[in-house]
Amino acid sequence: MAKNPYLFYSAATDATGKALADTLKIGGGIKNPPRDSDLVMGGGTKIEDSFTPGKGVKVLNSPNAIKGNRNKLAALAAMQKAGVNVAPFVADDKMMDELKKAKPAVNVPCIARTCYHQGGAGFFVCLTKTHVADTLKNLKDVLGKKGYFQAYIDVKDEYRIHVFNGKIICAAKKVKRDNMEAAYVEQQVEKIKASADKKKANLDDATLKFALEQQAKKIGGADNIIKSNTRGYKFSPADITKLNKSLAEQAVKAVAAVGLDFGAVDCVLDVEGRAWVLEVNSGPGLEGTAFDAYVAAFKKYMSNEKEVVVGNPPFAKKDAVVGKAVVGAKTTSAAEKLLFLADLLDVADESEASAINSAAKKLFG
Repeated sequence: MAKNPYLFYSAATDATGKALADTLKIGGGIKNPPRDSDLVMGGGTKIEDSFTPGKGVKVLNSPNAIKGNRNKLAALAAMQKAGVNVAPFVADDKMMDELKKAKPAVNVPCIARTCYHQGGAGFFVCLTKTHVADTLKNLKDVLGKKGYFQAYIDVKDEYRIHVFNGKIICAAKKVKRDNMEAAYVEQQVEKIKASADKKKANLDDATLKFALEQQAKKIGGADNIIKSNTRGYKFSPADITKLNKSLAEQAVKAVAAVGLDFGAVDCVLDVEGRAWVLEVNSGPGLEGTAFDAYVAAFKKYMSNEKEVVVGNPPFAKKDAVVGKAVVGAKTTSAAEKLLFLADLLDVADESEASAINSAAKKLFG
């Protein structure tokens, strides 16, 4: 058991990060872990340089992997390489040439996104080639950001599936809000007040509420393209035992593909029932059932501490990721390989467990 674990989060995820650290009664913050931390757990961590843990320090959700996952284009490439079902995508500087092909991988209608984005920001719907050209110009001349284009998915249902160490711990389905206007006002009041508090700005509550109520009246209904919590949708808890099998498998595979140990996978089922992964969030906002699920998962992990993250897959290494260890990495010690073997035994079925035990018997008698 770790003597001084530390939850390493970011300013953007500080509300959830602080709540988790306080509930778990462990250290946490947006600054680098103290020197005496023997277990570092990353959650939405933001770092400029590479993170190098001290000797003997165990890491869950490497900050380096989190940094790599922030580049959503790179994350899509990593997931695609690992066999995760992601919609076809093309970097922005290749899109016009792609459209000239007889059978383009990405054609209109499509969506465009900035490589680094959060929530519904940096999102563009392109119905025509003219829209694509305008979006490219906007990305370059207005936003000054790199982006990518991705095939449009005709979505039937959208989910957020939370994966922790290869297992689904909870899930939620996006559903339309009953009272959009009231929900919008409530969300925006909370968001604006939090921003004002950080900037030490004074707000008149009555004026703020009045202005937001007037703005809410202009909302024409839930957004059918961007199903975010500020555009008419909310998460409703879903029974993980009844999740679509393919969707569940893809979610677990996606987290491992981007080198993370835990994360919230945004994924969908299209109108034909096919499962697609949109992205993996390393520091999701948590409340209610999801928050409790993470607390339980962290407690279980800290009491066992079997898993060890080696290296920074897949963005800094080309080694294959299997479970929580990097197989083939030069830094993988014999002890770490044995721990990985123990992990396999934990999730093995009866026949697999028999084979593993047989191998162990040969090694240890």
